[in-house]
Amino acid sequence: MNSTPSAPTRRTMAAATVGTVMEWYDFNLYGLASALVFGPLFFGSSSTGATLASFATFGVGFAARPVGGILFGHLGDRIGRKYVLLVTMLGMGVATTLVGVLPTHATVGVWAPVLLVLLRICQGIAVGGEFAGATLLTVENSPNGKRGLFGSIPAMGTGAGSVLATAVFALVALLPDHAFLTWGWRIPFLLSFVLVLFGVWLRRGIKETPVFTELADQAETVRFPFLTVVKEQPGAVLRVLGITASGFVWAYLIQAFGLSYATKDLGIPKSTMLWAAALAGALEILTIPFWGWLSDRIGRRTMVAIGLGCTIVYAYPFFWLLGTGNTALVFLALVLAVPVCKDMVFGPQAALVAEQFDARVRFSGVSVGREFGGAIFGGTTPFIGAALVAGTDSIAPVALYVVAGCLITAVAVFSGRETSRGDILEHA
Repeated sequence: MNSTPSAPTRRTMAAATVGTVMEWYDFNLYGLASALVFGPLFFGSSSTGATLASFATFGVGFAARPVGGILFGHLGDRIGRKYVLLVTMLGMGVATTLVGVLPTHATVGVWAPVLLVLLRICQGIAVGGEFAGATLLTVENSPNGKRGLFGSIPAMGTGAGSVLATAVFALVALLPDHAFLTWGWRIPFLLSFVLVLFGVWLRRGIKETPVFTELADQAETVRFPFLTVVKEQPGAVLRVLGITASGFVWAYLIQAFGLSYATKDLGIPKSTMLWAAALAGALEILTIPFWGWLSDRIGRRTMVAIGLGCTIVYAYPFFWLLGTGNTALVFLALVLAVPVCKDMVFGPQAALVAEQFDARVRFSGVSVGREFGGAIFGGTTPFIGAALVAGTDSIAPVALYVVAGCLITAVAVFSGRETSRGDILEHA
């Protein structure tokens, strides 16, 4: 095989990135709505119990992600990366649009949360194949020595998707409370259908990666990639699961739990938190590729270690800054937490996890390892955060939970070799 993948075309890069923006716009909308509106609308109460129930449905989407990881990982390793990306986008877009037309608890009673959970499961399955597909599209096209940068470009779309979701939600949150809870919250979900049509059009014209093309041409694809990767590279799958732990814990404590805690427990206005989150997400568009690029220079493990150290040191001060209630300090809290601490770890992640696997089973390995990590550490985090505060009346256990996630990631990263200098076609 050719040892140096070709540089990706502009359309391929745009399709991977824009598609990821739209997918994560959809997924992040649910996190915002679960923190602000789903409790009273779908569970009939604004109590702590309803908030916990809302966060539980948030977690259901993550529980479904490994199913999507296995399914789309199999398809991605068998028929190619680009076809999977069309299916995941359509699935996510339709499910998100339907959330926007769901009847509430006041209209259909218990069927409201049941339907909400079913659509959340569909979202989770769809997003289970998105990250691996989008990042492999660029990582497998990138030159050696630049995989951190190229892999971080579609990863940048997660920040842009968060910005878009947060900004749209912040705008509709300006409506009077009655209008917002009656129909205003539905607007961001319905907009998803328009966005996904553009994404599907853009992705239709992309080419398959040269890595997969050569595998297919030489009949080196495997029949059951999920079983193969579990049998031949179980350590790499577990390592990827651990690599994702700190990012999932930190991101969803901030995005879902932090939003609920700040607005309900600390009395910070919804608009302040939403615009602070939007600013942090906007900065990610710059910082994610920067940290990815830097990991090409200093190594993945060094870059991740710096990010983990910063996150551990900052975990408690983040909540202290929120507790001041000062608008400038609230903005500072999120700006330091997301584009700096989180993204030092997340920026190199796409290349780092792809570099763990043999090309024949790379899609399955990345998607299964990462999405099981999401189910364990991402979907449970808002619920655990809310439960810790409710049970202890203190934010300190939540900060310790962040530290625990960082330690898991540190063990995972340093149990493997440095991968930034190797060939993407080599066996890990």
